[in-house]
Amino acid sequence: MKCIAVLLMSFVTICCAAPTSKPDYQLTQSFVLTNINVVDVEAKRIHSNQTLVVDNGTIAQIADTSIAEQHDQFADHLLIDGKNGYVTPGLIDMHVHIYEPAAYLMTLSHGVTHVRIMNGIPAQLRWQRAIAAGELVGSSSSVSSPIISGYDDAQLHHVAHTAEQARQAVRQYHDDGYDLIKAYGNLNQSALIALVAEARKLNIAVAKHGPHGSGDMTLAELAGLQSFEHVEDIFQGPMNYQFDPHYLDKAVAAISKTQVPVTPTLNIFDQLTQLSQGKQAYLDSIPTRYTPDIIAFEASGNQVKRWLDASEAMANHNQRVLEFLLFITKKLKEMGVPLLVGSDSGVLLSPHGLATHNEMALMQRAGLSSFDVLQAATINAAKALKMEHQLGRIALGNQADFIYSQVNPIDDLSALKEPDAVIKNGHWYSHEQLVAMREQAIEERSIWREIRVLFEAI
Repeated sequence: MKCIAVLLMSFVTICCAAPTSKPDYQLTQSFVLTNINVVDVEAKRIHSNQTLVVDNGTIAQIADTSIAEQHDQFADHLLIDGKNGYVTPGLIDMHVHIYEPAAYLMTLSHGVTHVRIMNGIPAQLRWQRAIAAGELVGSSSSVSSPIISGYDDAQLHHVAHTAEQARQAVRQYHDDGYDLIKAYGNLNQSALIALVAEARKLNIAVAKHGPHGSGDMTLAELAGLQSFEHVEDIFQGPMNYQFDPHYLDKAVAAISKTQVPVTPTLNIFDQLTQLSQGKQAYLDSIPTRYTPDIIAFEASGNQVKRWLDASEAMANHNQRVLEFLLFITKKLKEMGVPLLVGSDSGVLLSPHGLATHNEMALMQRAGLSSFDVLQAATINAAKALKMEHQLGRIALGNQADFIYSQVNPIDDLSALKEPDAVIKNGHWYSHEQLVAMREQAIEERSIWREIRVLFEAI
């Protein structure tokens, strides 16, 4: 991020266009979708031959198709034949980094209807409001505070060395309207204790980098947090880089007692592993158009170069660590720890939306079933956000955020990567419309806007 700061400070005058406005080709927010199969992520079953009634963006009725056809209460609604397709709750990516409005369309186009942004900046709050108001099209979002950490010189971090500094930071970001506090793993004990206490006092959620305390803190003191981030930090923290399954049992048992969900974020370690092994051939396979120019510039001179230059021994070590991270993820599931899908997209060169599906594929590779993965990507995330009565499941009164696919996602989760349609807040977007909007958003991307957004945040 230091490279970003240097680049930003070299610009004195900054001009940018307004974010992409919503297109005109959305359908009404009220329709009847008949002849479908509803994926019930909570009960882990599929309800066949269903009709779904969406009224003004809300799921108003779910019924057997034959019964629903006998009623004319919604006769004025648009009728859509689902052709025996499948309806799955919209995916929720619980760990992304977004610094441009185009990213919200990228995620939506791949079935991700809500994201949790994990390093907040003021622009994200404006984009969040614009999408909620229907002024922009894209995934809705929960936005964390800027990262509160013990670093003195890290860009886009808020330093807190003392308890009072931590309390002040929590108060500031609560008042600014952020949805949660992001606590970094290197906060000292007094700062972390004060941060958690102040957040509880103000009733604002906390997500913590790394599932471990600070100093002499026990994990039990962190019960009630919204989530712990990164299984990599279990390996690096409590396990002290030891490939020891017995020691892992102790670490996971302590996490399990807190019942705090864990976001594995396997995707980034998978990407750096593939970079270290495949080198330029793998780099060429990444859809770099998904990455903002300024982020790509910073990554190419930092992390990307590091892994392209990695030795064969380092590449082999990365592969061994990745396999162990998958093993940790499976162990967390077996020990009853709620899991969340979080791709860490926007870091390295990880593409928004596509990275979510890579994270899901890695969780399945770890040994989770399709239903387990979908729970992590839907209802588990909604519960962590305390939004299960709005998002994360196909249920009466919930927001009409779901994915329509002709292929059964339980048989093939990749069917959700390029869905036949995505429904966001009752608006039906076909695959073709989503691709067109995504491409338009990418074409209208402005480096000046990116610079202004980041300049405002530092």
